[in-house]
Amino acid sequence: MNNIQRHLALLLPELEAGGAQRVMLSMAGGLARRGHRVDLLVLAATGPLRDELPAAVRLVDLAVRGGDEGGTIFALRAVARLAGWLRHERPAALLSTISGTNLAAVLARALGSPSTRLVLREAVTLDNVVSPGRLRLMRWLYPRADCVVALSHHMAAQINRSLGVPLPRIRRIANPVDTARIHDLAARPLSHPWLMQPDARLIVGVGRLIPQKDFATLLRAFARLPAAGVRLAIVGDGPERSDLARLAVELGLSDAVLFVGFDANPWRWMARAELLVSSSRWEGHPNVLLEALALGLPVVSTRYDPSACELGELAGGIPVRLAEVGDVDGLSRQIADALAAPAARHHGAPSSVEAGITAYEDALRG
Repeated sequence: MNNIQRHLALLLPELEAGGAQRVMLSMAGGLARRGHRVDLLVLAATGPLRDELPAAVRLVDLAVRGGDEGGTIFALRAVARLAGWLRHERPAALLSTISGTNLAAVLARALGSPSTRLVLREAVTLDNVVSPGRLRLMRWLYPRADCVVALSHHMAAQINRSLGVPLPRIRRIANPVDTARIHDLAARPLSHPWLMQPDARLIVGVGRLIPQKDFATLLRAFARLPAAGVRLAIVGDGPERSDLARLAVELGLSDAVLFVGFDANPWRWMARAELLVSSSRWEGHPNVLLEALALGLPVVSTRYDPSACELGELAGGIPVRLAEVGDVDGLSRQIADALAAPAARHHGAPSSVEAGITAYEDALRG
């Protein structure tokens, strides 16, 4: 590996509290620590993770305005703004993530700086996620990138089979976990009346309150648990919060469910729980599950795609139980089984963040 310092750009739609955004912030900081000049480009500089921008990374707000986000007018303006920036700055390489942003990156690179190496990071699997129109665009544009990053073996096979990207241009890079950092953050103080009770049993769910995460299924599964005295904390915010709060009331869970809202340090809640549950309909390779395993926290998850089975390879002996997507009874049974067989807490897999930085550095170099 050579140590030549280069101008690298990373592209995100915004800075909401999503897994893709956290990974890109971590990689931006890591690449900057290795001496590269790093710019983090966003279509709109909104979202709580703006406060977590690494000090050595320059934030570039492309300030795309007008039209519905994801609509044609917005997309054309995003391409124009990004192409103009690329034409002026001429970075050595551009790393983009999330499919809509990736499509804009391919077009903008062609218009603004064809010599810039382009790496696309696909954040989710393709099944039941993208519209037929978006899938056609991906088939046309993704093969024009120099490299496409897949988060799992299953995703790599999909990108090759469904999008026509040649296998030599696909790299599998699992989401890196900074174990030392999250252990430090998990040890920070946390005060809540539930945590003061010596016999308290806590389940935690972490993620944005959006349809993809399907917290409604988690609430319904939790309502069917036979165990008494168990409580559920949902850490995250999003457009479904009011609907989920109403559902909790309808299910008679008002005293047993806490909607924490956005917390920049969700690992404090994970460290004080005996189980993390993910009810997602689809994922790429979810950070929250990898982080839970790094903290030694047992996991119950939906089988969001075939790569969910890869979690067991990363668990290091920590229990991982799987239920089918949308299966309320199945998810409830897996939660009940996990609570009935509490596991001794121990450290999970070692930190993979430096290996992740190296993998992305290599992908950006070519």
